[in-house]
Amino acid sequence: MRDREPRIVTSADDDPWQSAQQERALATLWPLLGRHIAFHRRLVDLTANVKAALLLSQSIYWTRHGRDIAQTGGWFLKTTEQWEMETGLSAKEQATAREVLRKLAILSEQRVGIPARLHFRLCVDQLGALLSDRIGRASASLDWADGAAVAELLGPSLAYHRTLAGIGGGVHAGLLLSRTLHLTRLQMRRQLQEWIGSSTDVWTEQIGLTRREQEIARRELVGVGVWEETLVGIPPRRLARIRLDCLLARLAGDESGDANRIALPYSPECGVATINSRQKGETSMRDSHIHVLPKAPKLIRQKRHHCFDESANLHIQGSTRGLVQQPPARETIADEGRSQRRGGDLILPESLLPEERAAALLLLKPCAQQAQSLLDELSARMQANAVHTSPLAYLRGLVRRALAGEFVPELGQRVAAARRRHEEELILRQQRETEQQRLAAECATPERQARLASRRAEMRQIADAMQAGRPPEKRS
Repeated sequence: MRDREPRIVTSADDDPWQSAQQERALATLWPLLGRHIAFHRRLVDLTANVKAALLLSQSIYWTRHGRDIAQTGGWFLKTTEQWEMETGLSAKEQATAREVLRKLAILSEQRVGIPARLHFRLCVDQLGALLSDRIGRASASLDWADGAAVAELLGPSLAYHRTLAGIGGGVHAGLLLSRTLHLTRLQMRRQLQEWIGSSTDVWTEQIGLTRREQEIARRELVGVGVWEETLVGIPPRRLARIRLDCLLARLAGDESGDANRIALPYSPECGVATINSRQKGETSMRDSHIHVLPKAPKLIRQKRHHCFDESANLHIQGSTRGLVQQPPARETIADEGRSQRRGGDLILPESLLPEERAAALLLLKPCAQQAQSLLDELSARMQANAVHTSPLAYLRGLVRRALAGEFVPELGQRVAAARRRHEEELILRQQRETEQQRLAAECATPERQARLASRRAEMRQIADAMQAGRPPEKRS
């Protein structure tokens, strides 16, 4: 009987220190992934195309939650750039996916306005009828505002992170990586190993990718250094895991994927993934393209590195979250004792969560000279309620502008000026306190106390003489 879920590899002697490292990495990685798209696996069976199913999943979201969708009769506007930003599909892939949906009479298109812009409308009755036929339910008019009925029709959804498609080089790799991260996160919650074992058929059932698509996606992920595989047992069984440190480096904008340049504090050096590609595009999932390691995965944990996890928030606008950088010489990033607002020499917005602070420091690494100005701009925008997505998504946009030489501080200048005034006031207050402490210490010396006692005695003698009606005695 075929497995319904990817098999999870257990370990009775997991290293607690290693698990703590993975949990720390997971907390840092998740904010960098940002919001995700709800990808409905059942739509792959309907369209026979993963990319068309992804475009259809997002079209369903906009039809149900789009602004003014009722007033426009179900029509919504999406440019090629917006589709690519939300799904990771290129213009050519979008055209192919739309053609598939048009042939099924699921998606309508029309150009409106001057200049003409392409608008889309989901044919909800046709989609409901097709899905009802597939699940063997009586076809009837469906209320798409009824969440329970829609969920029953669409089936379970998977979290797809568009950010991972950019790292893996395509939607297929991004979908495979998103699912693997989710499974890894579940394993870490159950205190299991990061290695995941599953067959080609199970992955096809889970995410809809064919044998060929899976192999290409795996090869792309190994090529960028975020995927690792091995064979264990007799008959051989494939295990895979994600190289978390390399993935973090990619998410932080390090195109080389150098895990040693951007690594978690106290994390060991990651191993090197190996893959052996066939010639002339041959594919075979039975003959592994991965070199067989001499030891079982649980015996090589300390010499290699780990993988991590997945979240849930719909990708409406570009959004991202973050990770940790190496500690600077003067102050470690992990040192939270000095101030929760600080990251080394940088002052971070107070409203950022601890994992968001670590991720912000990682995102700012490529533009260290302007880091504080970027943080000030982010803080000012957050105070003005101008950040409508994730703070890290907004910060990522600021970093891109800075790297392109287009960043000009605006509201952040007021934050910097207020901070300088606060620091000046703090210095003056410290100076006053220091002077008061100096005077108090000076008054507490024996010589000072003796002089004061002598002076008080002299004043008492003068007062007594005045009361007796005689002139005060003059001191020699």
